[in-house]
Amino acid sequence: MNYFDFDLQDCPLCLGTGHIEEECDWCLYVQCVDCDAHTVEIPYSNEKEKQEAAEKAVHLWNAGKVITGVPI
Repeated sequence: MNYFDFDLQDCPLCLGTGHIEEECDWCLYVQCVDCDAHTVEIPYSNEKEKQEAAEKAVHLWNAGKVITGVPI
Protein backbone atom coordinates (compact mmCIF):
# COMPACT_ATOMS: atom_id res chain seq x y z
CA MET A 1 0.00 0.00 0.00
CA ASN A 2 1.30 3.42 -0.90
CA TYR A 3 0.59 5.81 1.97
CA PHE A 4 1.62 8.78 -0.17
CA ASP A 5 -1.73 8.50 -1.96
CA PHE A 6 -3.53 9.89 1.10
CA ASP A 7 -4.04 13.62 1.58
CA LEU A 8 -3.01 14.34 5.17
CA GLN A 9 -3.61 17.81 6.52
CA ASP A 10 -1.18 19.46 8.93
CA CYS A 11 -1.36 18.49 12.60
CA PRO A 12 -4.46 20.02 14.20
CA LEU A 13 -2.43 20.94 17.30
CA CYS A 14 0.96 22.23 16.10
CA LEU A 15 0.62 22.33 12.29
CA GLY A 16 3.43 19.79 11.98
CA THR A 17 3.58 16.99 9.43
CA GLY A 18 1.51 13.88 9.99
CA HIS A 19 2.39 10.45 8.67
CA ILE A 20 0.80 7.02 8.74
CA GLU A 21 2.36 4.57 11.19
CA GLU A 22 1.92 0.80 11.11
CA GLU A 23 2.35 -1.42 14.17
CA CYS A 24 3.55 -4.98 13.55
CA ASP A 25 0.95 -5.74 10.86
CA TRP A 26 -2.05 -5.34 13.16
CA CYS A 27 -2.98 -1.64 13.29
CA LEU A 28 -2.52 1.78 11.68
CA TYR A 29 -2.67 5.34 13.00
CA VAL A 30 -1.54 8.81 11.96
CA GLN A 31 1.08 10.59 14.10
CA CYS A 32 2.64 14.05 14.03
CA VAL A 33 6.42 14.05 13.58
CA ASP A 34 6.73 17.21 15.69
CA CYS A 35 4.43 16.94 18.72
CA ASP A 36 3.57 13.18 18.66
CA ALA A 37 -0.19 13.79 18.62
CA HIS A 38 -1.86 10.76 17.04
CA THR A 39 -5.15 9.16 16.15
CA VAL A 40 -6.42 6.02 17.82
CA GLU A 41 -4.97 2.72 16.63
CA ILE A 42 -7.23 1.10 14.05
CA PRO A 43 -6.79 -2.69 13.86
CA TYR A 44 -6.90 -4.78 10.71
CA SER A 45 -6.45 -8.45 9.83
CA ASN A 46 -6.18 -8.49 6.02
CA GLU A 47 -5.28 -6.22 3.11
CA LYS A 48 -8.83 -4.97 2.56
CA GLU A 49 -9.19 -4.05 6.24
CA LYS A 50 -5.73 -2.45 6.13
CA GLN A 51 -6.87 -0.12 3.35
CA GLU A 52 -10.04 0.70 5.30
CA ALA A 53 -8.01 1.29 8.49
CA ALA A 54 -5.74 3.72 6.64
CA GLU A 55 -8.74 5.59 5.27
CA LYS A 56 -10.31 5.82 8.76
CA ALA A 57 -7.05 6.99 10.35
CA VAL A 58 -6.64 9.70 7.71
CA HIS A 59 -10.26 10.79 8.16
CA LEU A 60 -9.82 11.05 11.94
CA TRP A 61 -6.58 13.00 11.53
CA ASN A 62 -8.04 15.42 9.02
CA ALA A 63 -11.08 15.92 11.28
CA GLY A 64 -8.78 16.86 14.18
CA LYS A 65 -9.60 13.78 16.29
CA VAL A 66 -6.19 13.27 17.90
CA ILE A 67 -4.73 12.18 21.23
CA THR A 68 -1.89 14.02 22.92
CA GLY A 69 -0.07 13.74 26.22
CA VAL A 70 0.65 17.45 26.25
CA PRO A 71 -1.86 19.72 27.99
CA ILE A 72 -3.45 22.16 25.58
